[in-house]
Amino acid sequence: MMESMDFHKIMAFVYLPTILIGLLGNLLSLYAYSRPNRKSMVGFLLYSLSISDIFLLVFALPLFSIMYLPIWTDEQKSFVVAYTAKYVYPLCMMAKTCSLYIMVLITIERWIAVCRPLEVQIWCRYTTSSYSIAAIIIFAVVLNFARFFEFEIEYIDGLVYFKRELLDSDKHWWYFMFYFIVISIIFDYTVPFVIMFVANMLIISELRRTKKERSLMTIQQQKEQNTTVMLLVITIFFGFCHFFSMALKLAESFAGGFLTIHNIYLEMLGEIFNYLIIIHTASTFFIYYIFSEKFRQIIKGIWNNKRRFNRHGSSTKIIYNTDTTIIKKEASMKTRYTRISSG
Repeated sequence: MMESMDFHKIMAFVYLPTILIGLLGNLLSLYAYSRPNRKSMVGFLLYSLSISDIFLLVFALPLFSIMYLPIWTDEQKSFVVAYTAKYVYPLCMMAKTCSLYIMVLITIERWIAVCRPLEVQIWCRYTTSSYSIAAIIIFAVVLNFARFFEFEIEYIDGLVYFKRELLDSDKHWWYFMFYFIVISIIFDYTVPFVIMFVANMLIISELRRTKKERSLMTIQQQKEQNTTVMLLVITIFFGFCHFFSMALKLAESFAGGFLTIHNIYLEMLGEIFNYLIIIHTASTFFIYYIFSEKFRQIIKGIWNNKRRFNRHGSSTKIIYNTDTTIIKKEASMKTRYTRISSG
C-alpha cells in the first residue's frame, strides 16, 4: 500500500506540469480556431476538440495530481479523495468520451474531404457538425452517467471515505462484466478505433495515389492535403496512446476482475497508460504548430504583439490575410487577429 501511495505521489508531480502545459496549449488552440474568421468545418471540429480537451484536463488535474500532492492534512485528503472519486471521475470520463468521438468525427470529415470530395458540400456543413457535436455530448453523458454510482461516500470517525459500490466485482459482477467490460470495450475502444483505422487506411491510400499529382494541385488543394496529414498524425498518435488502456481492459475481461487492484505493478502500469492519454490531450497544440502554417502565424502574432506591447506600451494591430501570402500591418491601439480554419 505504501509503494502504491509513493508511486501516485511521484506521478502527481509528473501529471501536474503536463496538464498545465496542456491547458495552456489548448487555450491557445481554442483562440486560434475560434470565430470570427473560421471558414471550414474542420476548424469548427478542432475548436470543439480544444474545448473538450480543456474540460478533460481540468477534471484530470484533481483526479490524477492535486489529490495526491503532499499539501493536505489527513482530514482534508480523505475529503478530497472521496469527492474527487465520486463526482470528478465521471465528469472526466464524459469529457474523454467527447474527445474520443470528436476525433472520430474529424477522421470521417477528412475521409469525405479526401476520398469523396464531391460530397463535401452535402455532409461537411456547420449545421451537420453542430448536430453531431450535440449528439456526442448527449451520448457521452448517457454512456458515463452510471459512473456516478460506482463509489459511495461514508463517514467514519469524522473522516470522509469512499468505497467501491457498483465496482465491487464480487457483489455486482453483472455491472463489471456488462457495463465496465462489454459496453466500455465496444463504445470506448472497438467502435471508434475500427472507424478511425479503416478511414485512416483509406485516406493514406488516397494520399499515396495523389502524391505524384501534388505539383498539379492548386494552393488550396495543397493546404487541404497538409491539413489531412496533420490530422492523420493526431489520430495515429491518439490510437497509440489509447491502445494500451484497451489492452489492459481486455486483460481484465478475461481475468474477470480488476487486475490493478490486486497487483501493485499492474496498478503502476495502468497509471502509466492513463498518463499516455493525458500526454495525447496535452500535445495536440504542438502537432498543430508543427504542421499548420496558419496556426503558427496566429501564435507568433500573439507573441510578437506581446513583445511589441511590452516595448512600446501600446499594441499594433496585425491582420493576416489567410487566403494569400500578403500580411498587412496597421498601427492601432487595439489588436485583432484573424483565426485559422485549417492547414
